[in-house]
Amino acid sequence: MKRSWYSRMLFSYFPVFLLVVSVLIFLAFMIITELSRSETQKANYISTSYIADTVERTLSDVQLSVLDEIENNYSYNDFFDKFGPVYPGDSAYEIVQSMNRLVERISLIDSIYIYRSKDRQILSQSGYVDLDLTHEAAYIDQISQREIQSGWSPVRMYQPRNAKAEYPVVSLARRLPIPLGSDGYIVINISVYRLERLVDSLTNGELSFVRIKDSAGTLLYDSSQTSGDDTIRKLSTIRADSLGWTFESGLRAGRLFDWISVISYVWIVIGLVTITLGVLYIIYITRRNYRPIQQLMVRIQALQPHGKNEPAAANPDELALMHTALDSLVQLTTDYERERYENLLIRRRQLFLDIISGERLKDVSERLTALDPFEGKREFDGFVVFAAELNAGDELKVLSRQEQNLLRFALTNVISDLMAEKQLQAWSEWVSGQRIAVLIGLRHRPSDEDAQLLLELARGCHSWILENLRLSLTFGVGHTVDRLQDIHLSYTAAAGVLSHRLALGTEVAAVHIDRQEEPGLQSYKYFGNFTQLVREFRLSGENWRSRLEEIFASFRKDRLKDEEIYMLLEVMLQALEQELKGISESLDRQLALTGTGGLQEQILRSTDLEDIKELLTGWLNETYHVYVSVNELKSHRVMIKEVKLYIEDNYANPDLSLNHLSERFQISGKYASYLFKEEFNMKFVDFLAELRVKKAKELLDNTQDSIQDIALQVGYANAITFGRVFKRVTGMTPGDHRKLNHP
Repeated sequence: MKRSWYSRMLFSYFPVFLLVVSVLIFLAFMIITELSRSETQKANYISTSYIADTVERTLSDVQLSVLDEIENNYSYNDFFDKFGPVYPGDSAYEIVQSMNRLVERISLIDSIYIYRSKDRQILSQSGYVDLDLTHEAAYIDQISQREIQSGWSPVRMYQPRNAKAEYPVVSLARRLPIPLGSDGYIVINISVYRLERLVDSLTNGELSFVRIKDSAGTLLYDSSQTSGDDTIRKLSTIRADSLGWTFESGLRAGRLFDWISVISYVWIVIGLVTITLGVLYIIYITRRNYRPIQQLMVRIQALQPHGKNEPAAANPDELALMHTALDSLVQLTTDYERERYENLLIRRRQLFLDIISGERLKDVSERLTALDPFEGKREFDGFVVFAAELNAGDELKVLSRQEQNLLRFALTNVISDLMAEKQLQAWSEWVSGQRIAVLIGLRHRPSDEDAQLLLELARGCHSWILENLRLSLTFGVGHTVDRLQDIHLSYTAAAGVLSHRLALGTEVAAVHIDRQEEPGLQSYKYFGNFTQLVREFRLSGENWRSRLEEIFASFRKDRLKDEEIYMLLEVMLQALEQELKGISESLDRQLALTGTGGLQEQILRSTDLEDIKELLTGWLNETYHVYVSVNELKSHRVMIKEVKLYIEDNYANPDLSLNHLSERFQISGKYASYLFKEEFNMKFVDFLAELRVKKAKELLDNTQDSIQDIALQVGYANAITFGRVFKRVTGMTPGDHRKLNHP
């Protein structure tokens, strides 16, 4: 049975392999064909671009050569200064020779002539002629009406003076004198026939074709020999902006592409036929092999309980498959029930969010009836919303996601049960990670007495949760409303209370009716207090602490929002930092403690105004101590520098001592010794001895004074004391030092 089933299944799906191979071959051919077309089109585009660039560059060289000749030949300007066709010393001969040289040198030029506006005379290669006696009058009048010449003209018919027939040319007219003169024009005529020969030399007429159209759309050049589209295929179109011409090109062997297209279509048909046959074959094999599956389904149905005499399964493998199918069915049923319950919770939460936000309220009654969040109670005379927010959000972060969900579920049920004890129907949902909202249905019309009852109810919930769950919540209670459509107003009022929980306090519930009209944020008043606090701090006064108390008292009195309190405290810290920054490194390190992860983050994480005041007071005390010590140290350093200068000026005084300095600078001798040790890392006596020895060395090296005289000059009473000190400092006697330096 197993081998037969395996063979039949293998035989059934083997055509799928052939189908996949056929489709892959078909796709490979299509990709190669498309790549060939793409590369052919790229090559044709490059070739056409080269032709367009060559033609454009050639005509540009013609224009530049003629204009260069005009600029270097002053006879052209002389021509416009004179009048009349014939006069002595005429420079027309020089101009005609110049134009002939240009025509001989540049093969594309058919003819050149210049036109003088004041007497409507034309000077061509064959001499003077009046404009009205030529065929160019219409063309000259046409270009004279334009303010700006736009480059090469479309193809036009040109007939020289002595010619019997006209032929096509492309003309360029430029005002003279250069660059924007108004005395006349020079007209350069390019032979279309010579231009065609130039393009012929750049193309391969057997493989490709090129069509050139001027700015008016007139066909200027066409290398294709037939007019039908069956032998040619246009692949590229390029426009030369400086000429205004359009270059079209393609391949003559259009049938090659047709054959490729035909082959592609054949492959598409073959692929579709193969897919169709494969589908029909699978349907046929499936119908043939359906009987075992049908028998299997019959046996699954036969496994339903029918009594003790139920026959045993004939095939253990099929029985295992049947049991697996039943287990899967049970699992699917269980999953469906769970998903249905979760979907119900999600729909209830969405309805709750819509109600408290005032959105999608058109069918709110029908949705309440369908979802039944109040468990059968649907008729209420009023509603009120409690909003509660956790005061220690960081405590939840240490919990796992499962523990957080469990805690939120417990809080939701606890609040609902506490409301049920008061004979109230409550519907609780978490509206954010830290906030839970409770919708309470009232069975009687709201009255003024209900406000106090709601306050006591909120306080009871706060106390129970704090005592039993060790969680602190701030409750905000909105005002009562009569309609479902107005519930969002009650929630807005309750949420507004939570934005003032720092000023109102977090140990008890905050109720909407307890709050007076919110005053505007009087920033100027607080900024003035900040300025006074910083001034007191800067002057090392103790009144800054009372200023800080006044500021926090104002926060409570004005009942500011939490965000306003955080903002004002940040402004105060910035003002203090700006005032004290740069005084010393130790003070800068203390001020840096307000940065990332420091005082400001601790303040933002705190939800109690007293905690914030304690944090701020502690930090300010530390900063104040650092600031006072820095100021004292700076004053001591200034004084010790003055002492050092006094010693350097009076080192020769034999009475110079710590007692002398003490009387001179009004400090104790012990403190003066301490300052010397801190500033110069040596005692006063050592500093004075080294200074006197230094001066004595200069006298020993530069004078012939006796050692006794030198001792008196540096502050010693006799040579014996001087010699002992000198040897202790230098390791030799004064006499040895003099002998060493003056042998």
